Amino acid sequence: MKLTVEQIRPITKGAVRVEEKNGAVHFSRFTKEQEDLYLDRTTPSGKPLWDKTLATAGVRLEFVTTSQTLAIEVECVPASSCNCFVHDVFVNGKKIGSFGENESEKREFSGSFDLGDGEKSVKIYFPWAADSAIRSLTLEDGAEITPIKKSRKMLVYGDSITHGYVAINPSASYASRMTDALDAEAFNKAIGGETFFPELAEISDEGEFDLITIAYGTNDWSHVTKEVFDETATAFYRTLSRRHPNTKIFALAPIWRADYETITKVGKFSHMKETFEKLAKELPNLTVIDCFPFVPADSQYFADLTLHPNDAGFEFYFNGLWAELQKHL
Repeated sequence: MKLTVEQIRPITKGAVRVEEKNGAVHFSRFTKEQEDLYLDRTTPSGKPLWDKTLATAGVRLEFVTTSQTLAIEVECVPASSCNCFVHDVFVNGKKIGSFGENESEKREFSGSFDLGDGEKSVKIYFPWAADSAIRSLTLEDGAEITPIKKSRKMLVYGDSITHGYVAINPSASYASRMTDALDAEAFNKAIGGETFFPELAEISDEGEFDLITIAYGTNDWSHVTKEVFDETATAFYRTLSRRHPNTKIFALAPIWRADYETITKVGKFSHMKETFEKLAKELPNLTVIDCFPFVPADSQYFADLTLHPNDAGFEFYFNGLWAELQKHL
């Protein structure tokens, strides 16, 4: 039984649009209006950001089925500076395998999996670094398939670390782990290289959300002035608080980076957290979490030795964050 786009759409989490184009099912984590906002936006160093809006970061399929087998074929288009094309497959909360390759010249991948007997929950994580579209998704003929209802709904904002850089497995990023722990449907709006962008907050997704996490700051500290940082960070938080007054908003102050003792145009690395704390006194639905100590200050936990956590580093990040979030939810 090859699933149609009408059958795939209700089992999709983390996408605002699920559309069939040229025989493949495509997933969009940004609205069209949000994507258009990035058409001319670049990083402070001049690199374009629009292509990264197409990445399937945070997108997954989640469903209950009686099918004993699953076969899937996808096509991937790079949508970041990394060729990370791995997809993870879980059954009843346990990983049973992956398909796709990282650092590969290939763009088409497939996988076949034995899901086991009886009714079970299935979760397929899509790559954070690519635009992955389904060419075919096949279950056993006559198998039942039921969407999984989540307990929470959330928005996730941030830069490359929240986007997923540089997780080997998409299920390993701190954002994916957080989404799973919260039993949430999360819409990941993170973009590698991004700084505070108030215009994005102005067109945040419509509807009610249980929580919003925001993890900008490390690129701001590296590239902009104190005046620009203070202005854009303040505008971003005030806008989201106004648009979502009944939603818990968490400011995630940046994790350790090797050069954190440098004094930049923003000032000390601690200035970000201090700015967020001032805003929290003004905005009743804003809580600040200091993430600096979560990942050990040891290069073995960073894929590039200095800034982006590897899978082990992401585990530390998630564990620290999860312990703090539970105090406020």
